[in-house]
Amino acid sequence: MPRKRPNRPELLEAKLSELTDLIKELSPEARVEIVFTHYEDEDAAIDVYPPELLRTEEVRRLEQALGERCNDILLDTGLFIIGAVQD
Repeated sequence: MPRKRPNRPELLEAKLSELTDLIKELSPEARVEIVFTHYEDEDAAIDVYPPELLRTEEVRRLEQALGERCNDILLDTGLFIIGAVQD
């Protein structure tokens, strides 16, 4: 029996969970906020608030990883998720 493809909301939830796992792997104490307000074409936004004591290099690594994964998700699924690491 062929596997059922997830619908768009299910896929969005799965990808947001995947991004949250990535963030928590890189910075376990980071606070993550997900917003579903639609502006333009995005499907969701994920804001990351790293702990104050996180070194600049680690913040940059987090920004890079989040940006790359959001881009991969867009290319693979068409889901436009804005990822941002806040000060």
